[in-house]
Amino acid sequence: MAVLIAPAECREALFSLLAFNLEIAGIPELVSETMLGEIRLQWWRDTVASIYAGADVDHPVALGLVHGVETYGLSRALFDEFLDARGFDLRGEAPASLEALEGYAGGTAGALNELMAGVLGLATLAEQPQAIARAAVRHAGVAWALAGLLSSVTFHSRQGRRYLPTDLGNDDRTAAAAVADVARRNIDQARAARKTLPRTMLPVMLSAFLADQRLRRLAKSEFDTLRHPDRRPGAAHLLRFYGKVLTRSF
Repeated sequence: MAVLIAPAECREALFSLLAFNLEIAGIPELVSETMLGEIRLQWWRDTVASIYAGADVDHPVALGLVHGVETYGLSRALFDEFLDARGFDLRGEAPASLEALEGYAGGTAGALNELMAGVLGLATLAEQPQAIARAAVRHAGVAWALAGLLSSVTFHSRQGRRYLPTDLGNDDRTAAAAVADVARRNIDQARAARKTLPRTMLPVMLSAFLADQRLRRLAKSEFDTLRHPDRRPGAAHLLRFYGKVLTRSF
C-alpha cells in the first residue's frame, strides 16, 4: 500500500526489497531443521556478496536487488545487518529481554526501512537532515515489526516460536502490553521528526501509522493475542490510511 504512493520510478526497487524480506522471513516456515535454514540464509549472504562484487545472479528477487543496488547505491552493511538479525528466527528461542527484542526489530524491519529510504533519496539529504531521517525511518520500522509480532503470536505459537521476551514472565497479556509500550515509544520518536522529514520519506514513514492502528486494535482486545488474533483491516482502516496519504502525515 505504501509503496504505491512512491514515485513510479522507485517502485520496482522498493517491491524488490519487500520481496527480499519475504524470502528471508519465510525461511523458518520452509525448513524442518535449523541447519537447513542456516544454509538458505548463507546462500543469501553469498548472493548479496555476489551482487556487490558485480557477479551474475539468476534468482528473480536477487535480480531485483541488483537494480536497486546499482541505481540507488544501497548499503551492503544494511543487507548484512538484516540477514544477521534474521538468523534469530531460526534458533527457536524467545528473546531474553525487551532490549533484545527491540534490537531484533531494528536489525530486521529497521534495516529494511532504511534500505527503502535509500531508494527514496535518503543519501541525497544534507548531513543533519539525513541523520534525523535515518533515525526516524528506523523507529518507524521497529514499531511496525513489534506490532506485527504482537499480531502474530498465534501464528508463531503454532510453529513453536515465541517472540515475547522471557524476562517479562509467562503472562502473555502483560508481556504483550510491555512490548506495545516500546512500539508506541518508537512511533513517538518517529513522529517527532515529522516537521523536518522531506515528503519523499512518506512511503516508509507510513509504517508508523500502520503500527499505531494495529496497536489500537490489539489494545481493544486487552492484548489477548492468543484468543483474539489480529484480523485484516476493514474499509475504515483503508480510508484512514489514504487520509494520511492525502495530508502527507503519519
